[in-house]
Amino acid sequence: MKQAVILAGGKGMRLRERLGDLPKPLVDLCGMPLLERQVLLLKRYGFTSVVVLVNYRAEAIEQFCASRGNWGLDVRCVDDGEPRGTAGAVLEILDTLAAQFLVVYGDTMLQVDLERFCSFHAQVPDTAASLFLHPNDHPHDSDLVDLNDAGDVLGFHPYPHPDGAWLPNLVNAALYWVRREALRPWRGVPGILDFGKDLFPAMVARGLRLRGYKSPEYIKDVGTPARIDKVSADFRSGRIERAGLDHEQMAVFLDRDGTLNREIGHLCHAEQLELLPGVEQAVRRLNHAEYRICVVTNQPVVARGECSIGELRRIHNKLETLLGRAGAYVDRIDYCPHHPDKGFPGEVSELKIACECRKPGTGMIDAAVRALNISRPRSWLVGDSSSDIWTARRAGLRSILVETGHAGLDHKYFAMPDYVAADLDAAVDFILDGHPRLLQALRPLAADIGAGALIFIGGHSRAGKSTVAAGLAEVLRESDHACHVVSTDRWLRSVAQRDAGVVGRHDMVALQELINRFARRTSTLTEVFPGYARGRREHIQGVETVDIGPRDTVIVEGVVALALAMAVPGALRLMVTVDEPERRLRLLREYTLRGEPAQAEAIYSSRMREEWPWIEASGAGAVRFEIPGRRPVEIAK
Repeated sequence: MKQAVILAGGKGMRLRERLGDLPKPLVDLCGMPLLERQVLLLKRYGFTSVVVLVNYRAEAIEQFCASRGNWGLDVRCVDDGEPRGTAGAVLEILDTLAAQFLVVYGDTMLQVDLERFCSFHAQVPDTAASLFLHPNDHPHDSDLVDLNDAGDVLGFHPYPHPDGAWLPNLVNAALYWVRREALRPWRGVPGILDFGKDLFPAMVARGLRLRGYKSPEYIKDVGTPARIDKVSADFRSGRIERAGLDHEQMAVFLDRDGTLNREIGHLCHAEQLELLPGVEQAVRRLNHAEYRICVVTNQPVVARGECSIGELRRIHNKLETLLGRAGAYVDRIDYCPHHPDKGFPGEVSELKIACECRKPGTGMIDAAVRALNISRPRSWLVGDSSSDIWTARRAGLRSILVETGHAGLDHKYFAMPDYVAADLDAAVDFILDGHPRLLQALRPLAADIGAGALIFIGGHSRAGKSTVAAGLAEVLRESDHACHVVSTDRWLRSVAQRDAGVVGRHDMVALQELINRFARRTSTLTEVFPGYARGRREHIQGVETVDIGPRDTVIVEGVVALALAMAVPGALRLMVTVDEPERRLRLLREYTLRGEPAQAEAIYSSRMREEWPWIEASGAGAVRFEIPGRRPVEIAK
């Protein structure tokens, strides 16, 4: 038997204008009393017994339940008499309750996968109570809960919080699974006793095991007119239903160092953490757009003995506190403490291992996908390193490389991002606005592209060719095209081996031979592609092996792509264009990132003389395409 206790004894004084003389649990929420919505949720998840603790206007609640035939459940309304607090009311009827029961507050609207919550509670047999916890956008004035990595409750931080305290953004949402016998020592304790303020801290102090169930699902109280209006708007928009973990969730996975905060190399103290400009507003916009935000970070400083787990928790508490001050929050922070290389003074030997959680391993992402029912095809990974981009590819996520932190110039792995953005704020712009616009603009173009097509996308440097190529590939895959994007940048020569001009920088012979093979293929080709390390300006042989089937679509993109297309009559040719002042800023930014700010203007001028006429000529007759609504870049001062 699954049993729930609904605490429905409140008067609802702040809702009096909405309630009239009705008790608070019967407040209307989009055409149905709140109590009925709660009971129907319980019934949906297999609860057969519901105890409703009533007090004010108890007869009205009893009559309402009877009018609904108790929804076909065993519903008992029990008057809890003199107010004794949330826990005190439950303790009064303890002997009549099941061995395990769910506590629901009668003034909350919730959309929670109660089966998942039940399974979590049952994982550890000696759990006294499991608390439903979630982040919110105002942790500074909320009661917060501290957990260890195993999910055990370490302590409680009631509001108001001390100045300068770094606290986790985990709010007690007033939904609990409780083991009956764990409450028995408090039976008969006089006075007011509340679960959150009194009973749970006392249980932890006595050594009982409380666990925190972290979930981003929807649960909000409706205790004021403003709150019920907000919840009603969320209900009408479908936001409440979409928040349930029985629905697949969209997520943005975020790297930490160099993406959210400044990259300083082996950050190991909370005082060193400094958020990058615009991060708070970027995260807040993702919150409002219903993306789950999961931080995934390699933290080898733990294995190296440079940072304790406690200090790492303090670092992440600071991150959550700083975001919370701006009304932003993350849903999960997963970290890998391992490091495969040995020989560091003070290292932690048991953590010096190769593992699946250390990026580019996908262990942290896989765990979040399971926990939050995340849809990989609708999700993203944003990071500043080649490890992040390779992780995204292995995990089946779209990737955005941000040009903060390492800016992809670490060259630890050869991995080409789907998209590139100046920083996290620009990446969020693209996710929420630029990407949908791009795909919408490309869909009419893709409608006439058949299987096995060879497509060429060219244009000037930093015009957005790779963005268009990635977007077109996404659109084609929507129609079940197998699609490959091949960047001609892979065939850039090392600096010492170059000749003059745009053609002299590329291995045009190897590229033309490749295009000929693409055009003539009648069976699967196995190609070994080279790579190019931008930071070192170095050509690298044999970085990736790719199988290309005879009906696979191939998109070739790069500054020389349209010239290569001359050998394939009738191939689709796109020339990506952008306002020249904007392109100039992008090029200057590129060379500033590479550590050549003083030479950037001279490089731009020489490219205009040497390349502009050649690229324009190669694009003659091509379909012109400009990325819609792309955000202008700025050069960092």
